Amino acid sequence: MKKWISILVIAMIVIGLSTGGVLAVREFYFKEEPDEKVRAEEGDNVEIHYVGRLKDDRIYDSQRIFDTSYADIPGIKSPAYTLTYQERERGEPFNFTLGEGVIEGWNENVRGMREGESKRFSVPPEKGYGKASEKLRYQIQKTESVPVYEKMDVEKFQEKYGEPRKNMLVEDDFWGWDKVITSRGKNWVLLRNEPEAGETYRPTGGWKVKVESIDSTAANGYGEINLKHIIREPIAIDSELLSVYDKKFANIPQLKRGMGQSQDGQGIIIPNEDHITVDFNDEVKGKTLYFEVEVLNIKK
Repeated sequence: MKKWISILVIAMIVIGLSTGGVLAVREFYFKEEPDEKVRAEEGDNVEIHYVGRLKDDRIYDSQRIFDTSYADIPGIKSPAYTLTYQERERGEPFNFTLGEGVIEGWNENVRGMREGESKRFSVPPEKGYGKASEKLRYQIQKTESVPVYEKMDVEKFQEKYGEPRKNMLVEDDFWGWDKVITSRGKNWVLLRNEPEAGETYRPTGGWKVKVESIDSTAANGYGEINLKHIIREPIAIDSELLSVYDKKFANIPQLKRGMGQSQDGQGIIIPNEDHITVDFNDEVKGKTLYFEVEVLNIKK
Protein backbone atom coordinates (compact mmCIF):
# COMPACT_ATOMS: atom_id res chain seq x y z
CA MET A 1 0.00 0.00 0.00
CA LYS A 2 2.84 2.39 0.89
CA LYS A 3 4.39 1.71 -2.57
CA TRP A 4 1.19 2.73 -4.39
CA ILE A 5 0.84 5.90 -2.26
CA SER A 6 4.46 6.84 -3.07
CA ILE A 7 3.84 6.36 -6.81
CA LEU A 8 0.67 8.46 -6.59
CA VAL A 9 2.50 11.25 -4.75
CA ILE A 10 5.28 11.31 -7.36
CA ALA A 11 2.72 11.34 -10.16
CA MET A 12 0.89 14.30 -8.64
CA ILE A 13 4.11 16.21 -8.09
CA VAL A 14 5.04 15.71 -11.74
CA ILE A 15 1.56 16.86 -12.83
CA GLY A 16 1.74 19.84 -10.55
CA LEU A 17 5.15 20.95 -11.81
CA SER A 18 4.14 20.50 -15.44
CA THR A 19 1.10 22.75 -14.94
CA GLY A 20 3.06 25.28 -12.94
CA GLY A 21 1.08 24.72 -9.75
CA VAL A 22 1.92 23.50 -6.28
CA LEU A 23 -1.57 23.78 -4.81
CA ALA A 24 -2.53 20.29 -6.00
CA VAL A 25 0.24 18.76 -3.91
CA ARG A 26 -0.74 20.76 -0.82
CA GLU A 27 -4.39 19.86 -1.25
CA PHE A 28 -3.48 16.19 -1.51
CA TYR A 29 -1.54 16.24 1.73
CA PHE A 30 -4.37 18.07 3.52
CA LYS A 31 -6.89 15.42 2.51
CA GLU A 32 -4.60 12.60 3.58
CA GLU A 33 -4.32 13.85 7.18
CA PRO A 34 -6.23 11.38 9.41
CA ASP A 35 -9.51 12.65 10.85
CA GLU A 36 -9.74 12.78 14.66
CA LYS A 37 -11.43 9.71 16.13
CA VAL A 38 -15.05 10.01 17.19
CA ARG A 39 -15.55 11.25 20.74
CA ALA A 40 -18.36 10.10 23.02
CA GLU A 41 -21.11 12.70 23.40
CA GLU A 42 -24.44 12.94 25.20
CA GLY A 43 -26.98 10.57 23.65
CA ASP A 44 -24.37 8.33 21.98
CA ASN A 45 -24.55 4.57 22.39
CA VAL A 46 -21.23 3.60 23.96
CA GLU A 47 -19.79 0.08 24.24
CA ILE A 48 -17.15 -0.42 26.92
CA HIS A 49 -15.27 -2.87 29.07
CA TYR A 50 -14.76 -1.82 32.69
CA VAL A 51 -13.45 -2.78 36.13
CA GLY A 52 -14.90 -1.15 39.26
CA ARG A 53 -13.04 -1.20 42.58
CA LEU A 54 -13.47 -0.12 46.21
CA LYS A 55 -10.74 0.59 48.75
CA ASP A 56 -10.04 -2.32 51.08
CA ASP A 57 -9.63 -0.88 54.59
CA ARG A 58 -8.29 -4.22 55.84
CA ILE A 59 -5.08 -3.91 53.82
CA TYR A 60 -3.09 -0.69 53.40
CA ASP A 61 -3.34 0.93 49.96
CA SER A 62 -5.27 -1.92 48.36
CA GLN A 63 -8.54 -2.29 46.47
CA ARG A 64 -11.09 -4.99 45.73
CA ILE A 65 -13.24 -5.46 42.63
CA PHE A 66 -16.98 -4.90 43.14
CA ASP A 67 -17.97 -5.32 39.48
CA THR A 68 -16.50 -5.87 36.00
CA SER A 69 -17.60 -6.66 32.45
CA TYR A 70 -14.59 -8.92 31.86
CA ALA A 71 -14.76 -12.69 32.20
CA ASP A 72 -10.98 -12.61 32.76
CA ILE A 73 -9.53 -9.26 33.77
CA PRO A 74 -6.45 -8.44 31.65
CA GLY A 75 -3.19 -8.60 33.59
CA ILE A 76 -4.70 -10.00 36.81
CA LYS A 77 -4.24 -13.69 37.62
CA SER A 78 -5.89 -13.79 41.04
CA PRO A 79 -8.29 -10.85 41.45
CA ALA A 80 -9.50 -9.84 44.92
CA TYR A 81 -13.24 -9.22 45.17
CA THR A 82 -15.46 -7.36 47.62
CA LEU A 83 -17.50 -9.34 50.15
CA THR A 84 -20.78 -8.92 48.27
CA TYR A 85 -19.38 -9.34 44.73
CA GLN A 86 -22.15 -10.81 42.57
CA GLU A 87 -21.26 -13.93 40.60
CA ARG A 88 -22.86 -13.78 37.15
CA GLU A 89 -22.03 -14.50 33.53
CA ARG A 90 -19.48 -11.99 32.27
CA GLY A 91 -17.40 -11.35 29.16
CA GLU A 92 -19.73 -9.22 27.03
CA PRO A 93 -19.04 -5.46 26.79
CA PHE A 94 -21.42 -3.11 28.56
CA ASN A 95 -23.64 -0.95 26.31
CA PHE A 96 -25.27 2.24 27.52
CA THR A 97 -26.55 5.57 26.28
CA LEU A 98 -24.30 8.36 27.53
CA GLY A 99 -26.31 10.54 29.88
CA GLU A 100 -28.95 7.93 30.65
CA GLY A 101 -29.23 5.18 33.24
CA VAL A 102 -25.71 5.34 34.69
CA ILE A 103 -24.16 7.24 37.59
CA GLU A 104 -23.25 10.91 37.08
CA GLY A 105 -19.53 10.33 37.64
CA TRP A 106 -19.49 7.78 34.84
CA ASN A 107 -21.18 10.16 32.39
CA GLU A 108 -18.73 12.94 33.23
CA ASN A 109 -15.65 10.77 32.72
CA VAL A 110 -16.70 8.76 29.66
CA ARG A 111 -17.91 11.90 27.87
CA GLY A 112 -15.18 13.01 25.44
CA MET A 113 -13.39 9.65 25.31
CA ARG A 114 -12.48 8.23 21.89
CA GLU A 115 -12.91 4.75 20.48
CA GLY A 116 -9.98 2.60 21.62
CA GLU A 117 -9.15 4.94 24.52
CA SER A 118 -8.66 3.66 28.08
CA LYS A 119 -9.02 5.74 31.22
CA ARG A 120 -8.78 5.49 35.00
CA PHE A 121 -10.90 7.71 37.19
CA SER A 122 -12.51 7.92 40.63
CA VAL A 123 -16.10 8.83 41.48
CA PRO A 124 -17.06 10.35 44.87
CA PRO A 125 -20.23 9.09 46.62
CA GLU A 126 -22.31 12.12 45.63
CA LYS A 127 -21.69 11.36 41.95
CA GLY A 128 -21.81 7.60 42.45
CA TYR A 129 -24.36 5.65 44.45
CA GLY A 130 -25.01 8.25 47.14
CA LYS A 131 -24.94 8.06 50.92
CA ALA A 132 -25.41 4.94 53.01
CA SER A 133 -28.56 4.80 55.15
CA GLU A 134 -28.28 4.53 58.92
CA LYS A 135 -31.66 2.72 58.87
CA LEU A 136 -29.89 -0.27 57.32
CA ARG A 137 -27.20 -0.42 60.03
CA TYR A 138 -27.71 -2.42 63.23
CA GLN A 139 -25.63 -3.13 66.31
CA ILE A 140 -25.17 -6.43 68.11
CA GLN A 141 -23.30 -6.50 71.40
CA LYS A 142 -20.21 -8.71 71.46
CA THR A 143 -21.55 -10.40 74.57
CA GLU A 144 -25.17 -11.41 75.09
CA SER A 145 -27.38 -13.84 76.97
CA VAL A 146 -29.99 -16.25 75.64
CA PRO A 147 -32.39 -18.25 77.85
CA VAL A 148 -31.73 -21.86 78.80
CA TYR A 149 -35.45 -22.63 78.53
CA GLU A 150 -37.40 -21.56 75.47
CA LYS A 151 -41.14 -21.81 74.88
CA MET A 152 -42.13 -22.36 71.25
CA ASP A 153 -45.47 -22.45 69.47
CA VAL A 154 -46.36 -26.03 68.45
CA GLU A 155 -47.05 -25.09 64.83
CA LYS A 156 -43.72 -23.29 64.57
CA PHE A 157 -41.96 -26.32 66.06
CA GLN A 158 -43.70 -28.63 63.59
CA GLU A 159 -42.61 -26.44 60.66
CA LYS A 160 -38.97 -26.62 61.76
CA TYR A 161 -38.57 -30.05 63.32
CA GLY A 162 -41.68 -32.19 62.85
CA GLU A 163 -44.10 -33.63 65.39
CA PRO A 164 -42.90 -32.86 68.97
CA ARG A 165 -42.32 -35.66 71.52
CA LYS A 166 -41.10 -35.46 75.11
CA ASN A 167 -37.29 -35.78 75.38
CA MET A 168 -37.04 -35.27 71.61
CA LEU A 169 -33.57 -33.92 70.72
CA VAL A 170 -33.22 -31.33 67.94
CA GLU A 171 -30.52 -28.92 66.74
CA ASP A 172 -31.10 -25.20 67.13
CA ASP A 173 -31.53 -23.79 63.62
CA PHE A 174 -29.40 -20.72 64.39
CA TRP A 175 -26.90 -21.46 67.16
CA GLY A 176 -26.21 -25.05 66.11
CA TRP A 177 -26.28 -26.62 69.58
CA ASP A 178 -28.67 -29.33 70.81
CA LYS A 179 -31.92 -28.66 72.60
CA VAL A 180 -34.41 -31.09 74.10
CA ILE A 181 -38.18 -31.01 74.71
CA THR A 182 -38.82 -31.04 78.46
CA SER A 183 -42.62 -30.64 78.32
CA ARG A 184 -45.47 -29.62 76.04
CA GLY A 185 -48.90 -28.13 76.34
CA LYS A 186 -51.80 -27.96 73.94
CA ASN A 187 -50.30 -25.14 71.86
CA TRP A 188 -46.71 -24.90 73.09
CA VAL A 189 -43.48 -26.82 73.54
CA LEU A 190 -40.86 -26.10 76.22
CA LEU A 191 -37.28 -26.70 75.12
CA ARG A 192 -34.02 -26.68 77.07
CA ASN A 193 -30.96 -25.39 75.21
CA GLU A 194 -28.00 -27.67 75.93
CA PRO A 195 -24.74 -26.07 74.84
CA GLU A 196 -21.57 -26.89 76.76
CA ALA A 197 -19.83 -24.17 78.76
CA GLY A 198 -16.46 -23.27 77.23
CA GLU A 199 -17.40 -24.71 73.82
CA THR A 200 -17.37 -22.72 70.58
CA TYR A 201 -20.26 -22.93 68.11
CA ARG A 202 -20.75 -21.58 64.61
CA PRO A 203 -24.21 -20.04 64.11
CA THR A 204 -25.93 -20.10 60.73
CA GLY A 205 -24.63 -16.56 60.21
CA GLY A 206 -21.13 -17.94 59.71
CA TRP A 207 -19.15 -16.51 62.64
CA LYS A 208 -18.17 -18.16 65.93
CA VAL A 209 -19.65 -17.79 69.41
CA LYS A 210 -18.14 -19.03 72.65
CA VAL A 211 -20.31 -20.17 75.57
CA GLU A 212 -18.75 -18.29 78.50
CA SER A 213 -21.07 -19.63 81.23
CA ILE A 214 -24.48 -21.19 81.90
CA ASP A 215 -26.77 -20.40 84.85
CA SER A 216 -29.95 -22.50 84.79
CA THR A 217 -31.53 -20.68 87.76
CA ALA A 218 -31.18 -17.08 86.54
CA ALA A 219 -33.89 -14.93 84.92
CA ASN A 220 -36.76 -16.24 87.06
CA GLY A 221 -36.00 -19.84 86.23
CA TYR A 222 -35.60 -19.41 82.47
CA GLY A 223 -31.83 -19.48 82.92
CA GLU A 224 -29.03 -17.64 81.09
CA ILE A 225 -26.48 -18.81 78.55
CA ASN A 226 -23.77 -16.13 78.38
CA LEU A 227 -22.18 -15.87 74.95
CA LYS A 228 -19.29 -14.02 73.36
CA HIS A 229 -19.35 -13.37 69.60
CA ILE A 230 -15.99 -13.99 67.96
CA ILE A 231 -15.60 -12.00 64.73
CA ARG A 232 -12.12 -10.82 63.82
CA GLU A 233 -12.72 -9.47 60.31
CA PRO A 234 -15.72 -8.40 58.18
CA ILE A 235 -17.82 -11.19 56.71
CA ALA A 236 -20.82 -11.27 54.35
CA ILE A 237 -24.21 -12.18 55.77
CA ASP A 238 -27.73 -12.69 54.44
CA SER A 239 -30.73 -11.16 56.20
CA GLU A 240 -32.72 -14.38 55.83
CA LEU A 241 -30.19 -16.22 58.00
CA LEU A 242 -30.13 -13.44 60.58
CA SER A 243 -33.94 -13.35 60.74
CA VAL A 244 -33.75 -16.63 62.68
CA TYR A 245 -31.68 -14.71 65.27
CA ASP A 246 -33.95 -11.64 65.22
CA LYS A 247 -37.24 -11.24 63.32
CA LYS A 248 -36.51 -7.59 62.50
CA PHE A 249 -34.05 -8.73 59.83
CA ALA A 250 -36.78 -10.51 57.84
CA ASN A 251 -37.93 -7.34 56.03
CA ILE A 252 -34.46 -6.12 54.97
CA PRO A 253 -34.93 -6.81 51.21
CA GLN A 254 -38.22 -4.88 51.23
CA LEU A 255 -36.62 -2.02 53.17
CA LYS A 256 -33.71 -1.85 50.71
CA ARG A 257 -36.04 -1.77 47.71
CA GLY A 258 -37.92 1.13 49.26
CA MET A 259 -34.64 3.05 49.48
CA GLY A 260 -33.73 2.37 45.86
CA GLN A 261 -31.05 -0.15 46.72
CA SER A 262 -30.64 -3.71 45.44
CA GLN A 263 -33.37 -6.23 46.10
CA ASP A 264 -31.29 -8.77 48.00
CA GLY A 265 -30.72 -9.17 51.72
CA GLN A 266 -26.95 -9.15 51.54
CA GLY A 267 -25.03 -7.31 54.21
CA ILE A 268 -21.69 -7.17 55.98
CA ILE A 269 -20.87 -7.85 59.61
CA ILE A 270 -18.12 -5.54 60.86
CA PRO A 271 -16.42 -6.14 64.23
CA ASN A 272 -15.75 -3.14 66.47
CA GLU A 273 -14.18 -2.86 69.91
CA ASP A 274 -17.30 -3.43 72.02
CA HIS A 275 -19.99 -4.28 69.45
CA ILE A 276 -20.67 -5.67 65.99
CA THR A 277 -22.14 -3.58 63.17
CA VAL A 278 -24.45 -5.31 60.71
CA ASP A 279 -24.59 -3.14 57.58
CA PHE A 280 -27.17 -4.04 54.91
CA ASN A 281 -26.40 -1.05 52.68
CA ASP A 282 -25.21 -1.96 49.20
CA GLU A 283 -21.44 -2.12 49.49
CA VAL A 284 -21.00 0.75 47.00
CA LYS A 285 -23.15 3.14 49.07
CA GLY A 286 -21.19 6.01 50.62
CA LYS A 287 -17.95 4.87 48.96
CA THR A 288 -15.54 6.40 46.45
CA LEU A 289 -15.51 4.21 43.34
CA TYR A 290 -12.41 3.55 41.25
CA PHE A 291 -12.89 2.63 37.59
CA GLU A 292 -10.83 1.48 34.64
CA VAL A 293 -12.76 1.93 31.38
CA GLU A 294 -11.93 1.03 27.78
CA VAL A 295 -14.17 2.46 25.03
CA LEU A 296 -14.68 -0.15 22.30
CA ASN A 297 -17.30 1.47 20.09
CA ILE A 298 -19.32 4.68 19.79
CA LYS A 299 -22.53 4.93 17.77
CA LYS A 300 -23.95 8.36 17.02
